[in-house]
Amino acid sequence: MNAVSDEQLMLDYGQRGDLTAFDQLYQRYRKALFVFIHQKLPEAACNEVFQEVWEAIITQAESYQLSVQDNASEVPTRHFRGFLYTIARRRIADYWRAKDRKTDDAEQNVDELASPSSPETEHQQGVDKQIILRCVSLLPQKQQEVFSLKQSGLALAEMSQVLDASFDAIKSRLRVAYQQLRECWEKHHG
Repeated sequence: MNAVSDEQLMLDYGQRGDLTAFDQLYQRYRKALFVFIHQKLPEAACNEVFQEVWEAIITQAESYQLSVQDNASEVPTRHFRGFLYTIARRRIADYWRAKDRKTDDAEQNVDELASPSSPETEHQQGVDKQIILRCVSLLPQKQQEVFSLKQSGLALAEMSQVLDASFDAIKSRLRVAYQQLRECWEKHHG
């Protein structure tokens, strides 16, 4: 049984109004998209921005098209996943612009950690999380973006599309991000 591609599902929804196709896309991406948004925004704003992203997908569905490469085959102009995360990034940026805040603010609530089995473990997890968040917040903006997209499950080619940068530039940014995170972790964790 072959699964229908995301691009075909989006076309089915956009051109024919196939609600089942939309539901399949939503089910495939809802969790990963929410995690991505949650990494970038305070808790109170996540649901609203999440809904705005899906509203934008619905609104733009009719304009999502395939381009004809030759007479025999069609190739998507863009991958759905990249399309989705581009919209999400723009909505996140809109939120921060409206709040007159920078997108690299690391507003995370350490108290949201799951309760571990002992007070020592709980304390250590809290310290570790603070170190990780601090290290991520110290990354330059471009490295933060690729790291966040990678953590959301995007492939390098998709990140290249979302960030409108070359594949090699994305690969380099990700390598630098991991290197800087490793150095920061070792410096602060000992």
